[in-house]
Amino acid sequence: MLTTSANAVVAKKGSAAYDTSKAAANHLVRELAIELAPLVRVNGVAPATVIQGSSMFPRERVIAALAKYNIAYSESEPDDALRDKLARFYSDRTLTKSPITPADQAEAFFLLVSNRLSRTTGQIISVDGGLHEAFLR
Repeated sequence: MLTTSANAVVAKKGSAAYDTSKAAANHLVRELAIELAPLVRVNGVAPATVIQGSSMFPRERVIAALAKYNIAYSESEPDDALRDKLARFYSDRTLTKSPITPADQAEAFFLLVSNRLSRTTGQIISVDGGLHEAFLR
């Protein structure tokens, strides 16, 4: 089981290394599924940006993202309030308008390791709230 990202299929300026590594992880899922079948199933979960509980979003990075996206904020706002603003921005880009949480990812992992999807291998499960830029063509 690998964690990839919605960014594996969404190209954007300034994140070539991250996006390319996630696209490679998507392909690695398929390669490993072929290599390890029929003994091992290999799948991936591709979330959109997860702010809640993520160590990837220290205060400085959140402020930089808010500034990049022209989202109003005050330096005096607490970290959680700033993270909430950024999470709202990311979730507003999705069809469900809801932030992606660690629990959402865990649910996808649970389904993939359980017997409920025991015949699924070589697949990437999107957990992105309907990020239409990441729809596969």
